[in-house]
Amino acid sequence: MSLRKYSLRGELLGSIFGSPLVTDLQNDRIDVLNKLLSPKVLPVGGNVVAYELLQTLSTRAIQSGIFDTVGQFGTVVRSFLGPLTLPYSLDFDRAAKTERMYDYVIVGAGSAGSTLAARLTEDEDVTVLVIEAGGEESHFNNVPIFAVLTQRTDIDWGYYSVPQTRSARGLNNKQIPASRGKVVGGSSSINLMIYSRGNPIDYERWQELGATGWNSSAMDPYFVKMENTTDPTSQPGYHGTTGPLTISTVSETFPVDSAFHEGLKQYGLKIGDYNANDQERFQYSPFTIRDGRRCSTGRAYLGPASSRKNLDILLFSRVTKIIFDDDKRAIGVEFTNSEKDYQVFARKKVIISTGGIATPQLLMLSGIGPRDQLEKFNIPIVHESPGVGNNLQDHPFTFFLFTTKADTSILLARDLIPNLAVYSATHKGRFASSGANVVGFYRSKFANDSRPDLQIYEFAYSFGGGAPDFYLGYIFNFDRQTLVNYALPNTFSDGTAYVISLVKPRSTGTIKLASDNIRDPPLIDFNFFTDPRDLDAMAEGCRLVLNISMTPSMQTVEPRRYNSTLPGCEQYPLDSNDYLKCLIQTITYTLWHSVGTASMGLASNPLAVVSPNLHVHGVKDLMVVDTSVMPAITTGNTNTPTIAIAERVADMLKGRVLRAKSLPYTDEYEYINDYVPYQIDD
Repeated sequence: MSLRKYSLRGELLGSIFGSPLVTDLQNDRIDVLNKLLSPKVLPVGGNVVAYELLQTLSTRAIQSGIFDTVGQFGTVVRSFLGPLTLPYSLDFDRAAKTERMYDYVIVGAGSAGSTLAARLTEDEDVTVLVIEAGGEESHFNNVPIFAVLTQRTDIDWGYYSVPQTRSARGLNNKQIPASRGKVVGGSSSINLMIYSRGNPIDYERWQELGATGWNSSAMDPYFVKMENTTDPTSQPGYHGTTGPLTISTVSETFPVDSAFHEGLKQYGLKIGDYNANDQERFQYSPFTIRDGRRCSTGRAYLGPASSRKNLDILLFSRVTKIIFDDDKRAIGVEFTNSEKDYQVFARKKVIISTGGIATPQLLMLSGIGPRDQLEKFNIPIVHESPGVGNNLQDHPFTFFLFTTKADTSILLARDLIPNLAVYSATHKGRFASSGANVVGFYRSKFANDSRPDLQIYEFAYSFGGGAPDFYLGYIFNFDRQTLVNYALPNTFSDGTAYVISLVKPRSTGTIKLASDNIRDPPLIDFNFFTDPRDLDAMAEGCRLVLNISMTPSMQTVEPRRYNSTLPGCEQYPLDSNDYLKCLIQTITYTLWHSVGTASMGLASNPLAVVSPNLHVHGVKDLMVVDTSVMPAITTGNTNTPTIAIAERVADMLKGRVLRAKSLPYTDEYEYINDYVPYQIDD
């Protein structure tokens, strides 16, 4: 086998385990690569069984930094995907813009920023600059099955929480990974692509908390406006079909998927469209996937708009500070590009769209935040705003891992090459979803109101199968003891994972500054489980999954719960509630849905950071449009409501909003022109 063929196959695995953007081999590493990629480990032709290689690469990567080597193998994925075009491309000037003035300067090209930029520049007389810290999307992140594998790569900010006190006991240093997209499309470019509007009561609750005008009747038309629903199982009359964001469903399922889907019905749970009139139900997952590839906001919004002459896009540029004049008016931003500092100015508004973690950091570094945080780092106070960085809410989750009988799920080491070949030729098949193929909502007995408080995902693969060192050690940050005792005994088995997420948490956390340098990640404290009812509800969700695993349908795939006891939980019987609570507090993560850290509310509320028009209280011409403005977290994935918020704000800035033509709500809507804001900027 030639070195070139070794390189091609090796670079496929390298782009999975390392950076897909680095492609050139270095001569001094050829001998190392040859040893790793011997024909005994990765045979030529046919269905490649690469258990040993995957395990070797993932283990060595963690222990000896071999990711630097493996990450240079990018061309094997391109040997499959390279002949294909990317699902979209950006048309922009890469040169840093200096001494230029725009109507709007938008910081962040994520779920909200890309949407805003595309909608605002529909008016050719409006000029917009978007400044993004990351780069363009790649083939790799557009393959849906690789969604989890985008975590801890160069398109992920790679945040970690501070050590936790009531959770994450089985993770290194008790720190929870907090992935956020550092790429065009933001977290819509690295998430699991689950489409979830939330519950109508969520938005009524926003209004009760002071977000006047953001109730469900205000939000619903914008869900319809953004949707291009192709899912034949969606409920008629509730969805749009002409919007930019494609919503599709699973194209090909696995035996573990159909067994769980049928098991839900056998257990008596409802099946149907949870984005319609009743959220407490399960379905084959609705995905933001178009023609087998991820449909991020970069693809749906920014890409099609990028050729407009009134839109400029700066990549690999990090905003370091908001510029204010003496009248506390935001007039521009400072940013770095290629290690050089620049300023750019806005005639109308500076809009921050950097997400629930980065937005409060940027506000504080610009002089807006709690006095104690600003004074601690000698940051001049522009406006004291005690709510900045507080009210952090996120969806904690844990997971159950099961082995199943052979050939019932994805086992990456066995299935990678043949399935990637099918996918590259057709954009269909088993790699055309994120693997989270069944999802739904359940109301526990601990719920506060009629809304479901749990979201449950079924994955067509076990996070421990094939390469647990990589999945659980590197991406999920398992400590060595938990990894060895819990996951490694089940390495080479088919399996499934069940994610149990608390979507109505009572516990809240904080974002604080680590220093006065934006390059130092902020201090993230999720503070999960300060309210014991949160733990009780999640334990009930775990019990529900165990019960469903015993249904006749599930028994056809022979599910076997990982039977090794988690370190630290040995004192509890495996089937007891105490063990389930211990599991939850040992294996604790977030679904990367950080919200509330620059909450919307009236000026009379000292903890409200922005007005219902999303203008920052206490200053002028500065807006925040992202997840941080949500006063309370939604019941489900936050990408969808974030896009809807941006859609609505774009209309508000144009002096109009949408409303449904009739109630109860339908998929027909109309514009209210001459829109009058609910609250004058203060």
